[in-house]
Order: sequence, then structure tokens, then C-alpha cells
Amino acid sequence: MPDTTASVRFLGDWRQVQQGAIERGGRIRIEYETQRLRSCFMPWRGAEFGDITAQIRFYPRGELVAGSVVAPVRDRENPPGMVVGHVSAPLEVVVPSDATQAEIWFHNFSQTTSRCDAWDSRFGDNYWFDVGGPSPRVPRQPVSLRRGSATRADMVNALEQRASKVNVFPFPPGGGPRVGTNLQTTLDVTAWVKDTTYGANAWIDVHVFDSADELAHAQTLTLSYIGFGPSFRYAFSGIVFQGSTATPGSVQPRPDARTVQYRLYYEAYYQLFTDGILHQLELPEDAVVR
Repeated sequence: MPDTTASVRFLGDWRQVQQGAIERGGRIRIEYETQRLRSCFMPWRGAEFGDITAQIRFYPRGELVAGSVVAPVRDRENPPGMVVGHVSAPLEVVVPSDATQAEIWFHNFSQTTSRCDAWDSRFGDNYWFDVGGPSPRVPRQPVSLRRGSATRADMVNALEQRASKVNVFPFPPGGGPRVGTNLQTTLDVTAWVKDTTYGANAWIDVHVFDSADELAHAQTLTLSYIGFGPSFRYAFSGIVFQGSTATPGSVQPRPDARTVQYRLYYEAYYQLFTDGILHQLELPEDAVVR
């Protein structure tokens, strides 16, 4: 996959300037000048409250990635100091290996004694960019949508997600390099639901694919209710694939897990809801992790 980074600058005079081609497997760097969207930064008792987030949706799967494009400025006279302003800060995200287009918009918001929301979305049309590079990688047996599920992003959404591949073989007690390999792929997912009730269930259907995009493993995993917060939340954190293991004189090869896909579901009020997104996360090759 390419090791490339394209930048898109959203300037204060409402121009957009792109440098470099956005490529699958590369990165996209978003630079946003805050004067475009400052109406919801609110002063309160000497501090400034608010944030600007970039929302990036990659097609055709519809995966949504979000992150802040500002950094806080703190009062230096009283470290660590309260936040007295905000400045532009670049956001970099990985471009999925199957993406063909990227749709971008921005959200400025704050919450003090009242709520404020403002958008930079080109009057609802958003900002669109083509994605090129190597041919799109599409697994042959993607996670299918369950029959009877209703796509309702207002009922269930993935708040956080992360897939990792680690070598958990222990180091020798006296120090030195590992003498074996135990590769495990882990997945962490936190989901938001609008509301919950007794008997509600949340789960994910998970597929793991190898370097040839062939299905290596499939399972359904239950998300546990993790209580209140800013929203009702369910979560899963654990191993989704056991990779190769090796000790001196013994090797148990397994497929090289390179991609994790999942679909999120929430069952409540005798209905099955989903966010409708085929979530996909890339993994490094085994040789890099060892």
C-alpha cells in the first residue's frame, strides 16, 4: 500500500486547496482555518468553550471518521491554565483500502448554559474528493446485513473503534528478546444507543480476512452494557482472531489477519436496529508485528 499523505486546506477566504493525490491506503491531512466557523466558540468566565470537528465519510461503504481540527490555547500565567482560545490543528486519517470518494464537512459546537451548533457544509452539499491509487481491495465475503434490520443511525452508532495485532508471547524473565510468537488480533468497539430498556441486546457480526482478502474467521460477539455517561453505551473489547504461534522447535501457522470487518446491531422494543455501516479496520502484516 502507498505511504502517501495528501493535504486539503480549507482557507479562511472559503477556498479549498488540495496538495497531492488522495490514495487508498495512504493518509489525508485536513487543515482548517478557524475563521471559517467561529460562531459557536463561547466566552464564559474568562474561558473559551467549543470545538470544530471534521466529519469524513468514505464511500462506497459509508465509514465515518471524525476528529478535532483545533487545539486549545491555555492561560500561561496559571499552569496548566484554563482554555482561553483555539487555534487550527491538522487532522490526519488513514484512507480505507476500498475507498473511491471522500465526503467532508465540519461542525462547530459548544455547551455552556445553552447549546450552540454551526456547520460548514457548502450549504448541505458538503465537500467531495476523489480517491485514487491502487485498485480497491474488497474482501470476497463481506459481512452481510441481517434481514429485517432497520438502518437507524438515530438509534445506534459506533462511538469508538480500534483493531490491533499484537505479539503476546512473554519476554524472558531475565530480559532479552522474545524467543517465540503468539499473534492475536483484538477489537475494541464502543456503541451509542438512543435509549435502552430491560432485555435490550447489542452485538457485532465480525469477519477477519487474510492478506488475499479471503475469509479467515467469522463470529458474532455480544456487547456489554457499560452504563450511563453522556449517552447509553455498550462495548466489546477482546480477541477476535488467534494468529500464528511459534516456540523453539514448534510452529503453528495461521492466516495473516489483515482486515477486520463488522456490522453493529441493537435489539430493543422488539425491533432490530443497525447503523447501516460496514465497518472496516486494517491490520499490519504478521512480519511487522513480530
